[in-house]
Amino acid sequence: MAKPKKQITAAPKDAGEALEQIEQPKMNWKVLGLIGVALAVVWVIAGILQPSIGYVGLIVAGVLTVIALGFLIWIWRLTRKSADIAAILRGATDKEGRVAALEQLRARQTPGGKDALNAIAQAQLVAQEEPAEAIRILEGIDINKAPAMVQDDVRANLAMFYLMTGRARDARELTNEIRLDRQPQAKAKAMYAAVVAESLARTGDAEEARKLLETYDPKDKEFGQVSGMLLRAQVYTFTATKKRGRAREAMDQLLEVDPNMVAAFIQKGTRPELSRLAKQVLASAGALPKQKMRVRTR
Repeated sequence: MAKPKKQITAAPKDAGEALEQIEQPKMNWKVLGLIGVALAVVWVIAGILQPSIGYVGLIVAGVLTVIALGFLIWIWRLTRKSADIAAILRGATDKEGRVAALEQLRARQTPGGKDALNAIAQAQLVAQEEPAEAIRILEGIDINKAPAMVQDDVRANLAMFYLMTGRARDARELTNEIRLDRQPQAKAKAMYAAVVAESLARTGDAEEARKLLETYDPKDKEFGQVSGMLLRAQVYTFTATKKRGRAREAMDQLLEVDPNMVAAFIQKGTRPELSRLAKQVLASAGALPKQKMRVRTR
């Protein structure tokens, strides 16, 4: 029996499907525990040395404790804010939900647009229909003034939108500053890697992109929707390294994950070899519209 043909719509996959998978931010209790142990050791040492150095050790221990508490309060507030934004995004499963979510986010936005987390969320919501607006929102963020934990999120998201709109060089400038070791969440780290690799592949460093992608398996269920981004990066990387068979294999897998990401390769401005490959993959799946022949009559 013949396999059923895939149905591909002209519209991109609903962004709500990806937003529903946003990970709930959590406090890293292991790190907090280590900080607590370190402070306890400092206090014990200060107490032991007190007879010889007086209250200096206790004062130092007190100052360090105040600094640590301030840092923990800042982390807690940032985590709570992330959780609140994630909850808002989960409701954006259709156009009406996205409009409502945008209204909530704009109402929460701090004066001057300095809230990087809020701006990223707004950009994700408008990107489906207005990628230029998503870029404008993220370009309005002063990355160096954003919380250190959020800076690479801004870079990765803005670079992703640059890549989607053909601005690979601009994306490369951003991804050069991304450090994967600063991201503890597996899905977010894989997203960073996909954006970095695609930027490398499209700006002349495909071999570096290949080495990076080898450490991420798109079939890992933990990556969710990010698997499509990894496969897209593979397509660009294998094409640039002249491994056409592997590029075809990656695009076949991408078709299973998100057919519309394959269809995006046939849009105007895509490199001819990628466009041809996408058409071949779509045609083999019976998803490429056939052109109608016109017969001229005299």
